[in-house]
Amino acid sequence: MIDLHNHVLPGVDDGAYDLEMALRMLDIAAGQGITHVACTPHGHDRMNEETDRLYQSVFLELQKAVEELGIPVQLALGTEIMLGVELLRVLHLPCATYHGAGKYFLLEFPIETPFEIILNVTTTAHRANRRPVLAHFERFARAMRTKEYVKKIREAGAVISLDAGSLVGQFGAVIEKRARQLLEWDVVDLLASDAHNDAVHGFRLKEGYDAAVKILGEEKALKLVNDHPRRVWEGLPWTT
Repeated sequence: MIDLHNHVLPGVDDGAYDLEMALRMLDIAAGQGITHVACTPHGHDRMNEETDRLYQSVFLELQKAVEELGIPVQLALGTEIMLGVELLRVLHLPCATYHGAGKYFLLEFPIETPFEIILNVTTTAHRANRRPVLAHFERFARAMRTKEYVKKIREAGAVISLDAGSLVGQFGAVIEKRARQLLEWDVVDLLASDAHNDAVHGFRLKEGYDAAVKILGEEKALKLVNDHPRRVWEGLPWTT
C-alpha cells in the first residue's frame, strides 16, 4: 500500500513530535503492509524558501534513520497546502509537490468551503499543469451535496482522497456516513492515513482498506491504496 497523506515528518507541525515517534509510526505503517510513505507536513501561510529548507533537512534526517534501522518503507516529501496561500506562487518550491516533481500536490480546504471555490481552484491549478489531490474530501459537506458536484470537481482535474480512519468511525458517525457515501457513488480516487501520531490518530490505512473492500469489492478497493496512489507517487499521467 502507498500512503500519500500523513504528518510523520517530526517536529514541524501537529504530527510526530520527535524522531522517535516518527520512527515508531513508520514501523507501524510497515507492519500494516504500507511500503511507500509520502511525508506531507502542513504548509499553511508560512510556505516559503525557508520552509522548504527546513522540511528538506528534516526529511533527510528521517530518511537516514529509516535506512539505518531497516524499516522497509520508501519515503518521499510533499506538503499539505492549505487554501489561502498563493498556490501558483508556492508550487515552485520542491517540498510543495510530491517528490518535488511539480505535477501532483496535496491540497486542503477549510471545512465550510463551497463547491464553487473548490471547482475554481482545481480548474486554475489544472490549467497550470498541476493536479491537486484533495485531502479528506469527506469533510466538505457543501462540496459533496450531490454526486454531480463531486464528479464536476474530478472532471476539472482533482484527485479525490479520503482519510482511511473516516471509514471506521475515527472522526464520528457523520463523517463516516459521508465517506461511505462517496465510495458508494464511486467518486473516490484514493485512501490515505492522515496519520498524526502512533496512537488512535495513526496509520489506519489497512482498516480503511478493509472497510472499502466491503463496499467496493477487493479489486476496486485495491486501486485506492495501490494503483491510483502509485500514479501520483511516480508522477504518471492520471487515469482511473
